[in-house]
Amino acid sequence: MWRKPRIVLGVLDGHEPAISWSNIARSSTSILLLASAVLWTLLYQYCRFASSRDPTSYFFDHDSGYERRYSLHREHAAYTFIESANTSSHAPVKSSTDPFICLGIAIIARSSSQQYVRGTVGSLLEGLTSEERKSIYLLPFVANTDPEDHPIFHEPWLAHVSNRILDYDVSEDDLAKLRRFEEGHHFRNKSMYDYGYLLEKCYDTGASWVAMIEDDVLARSGWYPDAQRALRGLQTTSAKDHLLYLRMFYTEELLGWNSEEWARYLGWSFVSLLVLLSILLAARIRSKRINRLLPNLNVAILCFVCLPAFVSLYFMAGRMTMQPPAPGIHEMNRFGCCSQGFIFPRNIVPRLVERTRKAMDEDYYVDMLLERWADAEDLRRFVFVPSLLQHVGRKSSKGWGYDESASTTWNFGFEDHPP
Repeated sequence: MWRKPRIVLGVLDGHEPAISWSNIARSSTSILLLASAVLWTLLYQYCRFASSRDPTSYFFDHDSGYERRYSLHREHAAYTFIESANTSSHAPVKSSTDPFICLGIAIIARSSSQQYVRGTVGSLLEGLTSEERKSIYLLPFVANTDPEDHPIFHEPWLAHVSNRILDYDVSEDDLAKLRRFEEGHHFRNKSMYDYGYLLEKCYDTGASWVAMIEDDVLARSGWYPDAQRALRGLQTTSAKDHLLYLRMFYTEELLGWNSEEWARYLGWSFVSLLVLLSILLAARIRSKRINRLLPNLNVAILCFVCLPAFVSLYFMAGRMTMQPPAPGIHEMNRFGCCSQGFIFPRNIVPRLVERTRKAMDEDYYVDMLLERWADAEDLRRFVFVPSLLQHVGRKSSKGWGYDESASTTWNFGFEDHPP
């Protein structure tokens, strides 16, 4: 009697072998591959959203990453503070005789009408208590050989909020050299002189710490209490005798999966493989049921197909997404950028002034000078997370050709700060 053919292990009764799609679908290998593919796809879509503002990520979105969220709020508060100071009839604020910190800000007139210093000073001072303000010596330095060339020089707020407005009080020979730097557009050489000059004047205030801040940044709310805690904390560690600076600004773009650490990444990937393989083999030994579900083929797929796929997704997500630095003080002897804000201990300032004098005729930046010196003398560098400052300048004070890099010098985490 004729009977309906049956499919057994992929063989059709009485016929040549055939593919059994139902058996394949039910097989543990197929389920494993399908589940892994679905999970990987879901995580991929999640990373597209979660990592869109991480500059170290494959999924980084330029428009989202450079969106001004918190900085617009902070800019509004800063300019409101300056407008209030501009109409104030109060005498300039006086610091205590032994200020905790001197804030030195070199102010450069830019070629465009945009002058960012109002936001810089306003954001540094807005929200401070009277006691906090008394512990600060604010020293803006109008770094034009003719200070009248700077649009804000005669604005009332500058005198109202500053302890002193600094300009060049130098010899005729130095002033002539500085004019040559200005006229010849040797901005980096002049900025090196200005840095040393302002450092020296801040040192003369007697402050325990000297902060050098560029004039195109915004400070976040609460920056000063955080900075105070960080500096006092550093003074209690073994780093205090070899401390060069506390960095107030950094950019996450340089903190990704740097090629200098490839051996570390490879090592941890290999460790992950060994851990997974050990877990799978141990599970097979302990359970006959798992042993049937995990034949050698499945183990190979998990270790050499699925694991590499998920490890790749881990790296694609970006380092700031997967390994964000915890809030607080971190040592950053490499990959720090740029010179938007540093806080130096008082004892290092005379040596740093001497270094800037020697480097004045050399063509490199202040932050390059600091890093080379620190590497040569084993000085330690720290950063505060989250960043205390945001760089908002779009027109560089270094002159033509630097505006593009200036516009992308950005701390992405700063924008996540709650208003």
